[in-house]
Amino acid sequence: MICGSRFAEKKCYYCESRVCTSCIVPVYVSGSTTKCVSCDRKKVNRLSFAALLKRNYYLIAIIVAFWLFTVFPIPFMQLAGLDIEPTAFQPVLIATAIMTIPFVFMLLAWQRKAPRGSP
Repeated sequence: MICGSRFAEKKCYYCESRVCTSCIVPVYVSGSTTKCVSCDRKKVNRLSFAALLKRNYYLIAIIVAFWLFTVFPIPFMQLAGLDIEPTAFQPVLIATAIMTIPFVFMLLAWQRKAPRGSP
């Protein structure tokens, strides 16, 4: 909490501290996000990479799950006795790389400007 008020109902988008209405920077100054006075004084306009990863861990987990689902069945099929050529790995890796590109751009875009629905 910034001022120590018990009635802090909102969260700062950048530092995630609870802020009351007197500690929020007005929207016409901060843009479309909820920003606390201390982040405004420090001129914080971006999320750190660690905070970005922490907030989007579920999205990263989905990407990793898709990757595991896509890449790892082939070695297990070979262990089960099915004859699969090594060239089968190339389209799988290309498809995995293509699947991750939109998610990387989405993470970078969210780092630059907060989404409108952020608390």
